Amino acid sequence: MTLRVAIAGGGLAGLACAKDLAERGFAVSLIEALPYLGGRASTFRDDDGDWVEQGLHIFLGVYAELRGLLRDVGQDPDDVLFWTDGIHVHDPLGPSASYGVSLYAPLRTALSLLGQNRFLGPLDKLSLLPLVAPGLAPLERLRRHYDGMTVVDWWRQVRGTDDVLERFVRPFCRGIQFTDADDFSAYDFLGWVHHVAYGILRHRLGGYRGARDLTMFRPIARHLASRGVSIRTGVRLREVGYDARAERVTGFGLEGGERMLADAYVLALPAWLLPPLLPTALRARPGFTALGALPTAPAISVQLWLDRRVLPNGEYHLVARSSSPVFQDQADETYPSALYGSRLSFIVSPADGLLDRDDASLVTEVTAGLRAVLPAARAAAVRKSVVLRHPQHLVRPLPGAMSSRPGQATSVPNLFLAGDWTQQPFFGSQEGAVRGGRACAAALLAAARSGTLRAPPEAAAPARGPRRGAARAAPRRAAARSRG
Repeated sequence: MTLRVAIAGGGLAGLACAKDLAERGFAVSLIEALPYLGGRASTFRDDDGDWVEQGLHIFLGVYAELRGLLRDVGQDPDDVLFWTDGIHVHDPLGPSASYGVSLYAPLRTALSLLGQNRFLGPLDKLSLLPLVAPGLAPLERLRRHYDGMTVVDWWRQVRGTDDVLERFVRPFCRGIQFTDADDFSAYDFLGWVHHVAYGILRHRLGGYRGARDLTMFRPIARHLASRGVSIRTGVRLREVGYDARAERVTGFGLEGGERMLADAYVLALPAWLLPPLLPTALRARPGFTALGALPTAPAISVQLWLDRRVLPNGEYHLVARSSSPVFQDQADETYPSALYGSRLSFIVSPADGLLDRDDASLVTEVTAGLRAVLPAARAAAVRKSVVLRHPQHLVRPLPGAMSSRPGQATSVPNLFLAGDWTQQPFFGSQEGAVRGGRACAAALLAAARSGTLRAPPEAAAPARGPRRGAARAAPRRAAARSRG
């Protein structure tokens, strides 16, 4: 008998899980609350017809599983991605520099690191050496030794210089996981160093050629449909039915009263959205009580359309001492438009104290920060802006938080979890989401082979959980426009 699987959540984790299960003969149905797929990596058109993204996403060359997913659905990664040769770093209180990041240009990479002593002096560069040994250590050793301290604690311990901390380490932490180095787990930080060290031959930075909805998520959806997967968007999960005596999930209750029945169930939603969907008896089970305790980090995305070009390409810019530590001009490769000049996407982080700020003040602050480090932007006018607020965007990498993430199998035999917030080596990232989804599919397949999955009686009524919450809330969105 073909086993049925119901998946709630159409982000990268849910889609990767659905693909692996469908290709192994499961009958898969997937729902997504938003009107489009992609979750936190999604893109959509606004009322003007312009593409808007939930936030700036950087593609790292070490994202092997995400590249593999693209190939599996018929998308050549080189058609979806473009690669940059360097990253530009700025300090509003000091100089700027450009550093090569590609082993495909080894001479430029070496010269860029050894030269430019005005930005980082010789002593600063020597203070980078303590990154080498932890970067080569196994991840489990890093977890045991460093998950109890912050990045700043570790940096002081190895006597790193203040310039490296403020000009590289702190903006990196703010940009990649929306958390300041004073709170950021040293294990998570050194884990990224580990991935770069072990993926040195793929050490590159990439961006997207076009909106991800067109280049990634629609092709994935077409591939899944060809494998018999049922996908419905705009369908919100309201509750998870649970039979406490049988210790099994009995169905997904959807808005509008529909019940979604299957033999196995996958929650591929952000962890912080799950507790209101679970009945009390399920929330009290081992492994579920901690879901609501996982710390989360907010994020704000500010996207600007300017009246002229201020940057020549799509390389990334890292900014020290700034509330917008990372930005990219996407006008060339990602969202070309004949109506505008530069099209810039910024990460505003840490965003904890900024969520209640109005759009105009956020746009003013981001624009002022841009002009402080980029002289070409000082004469440019903002023709349009979009601000997206995500009160909870990923699991915040506080000390101990990464070790507290749950696995993909749960104490309920027919319920599984998928997401970048589950245990996998790439923390909160696109690669982490794909790996979390694939690990979920592997756990479900193992349960099916062991015989622990079985079809529930169709007549059984699901235990009623609380009717609070929604499966995935769209971010608060507002557009502040200034037409010139």
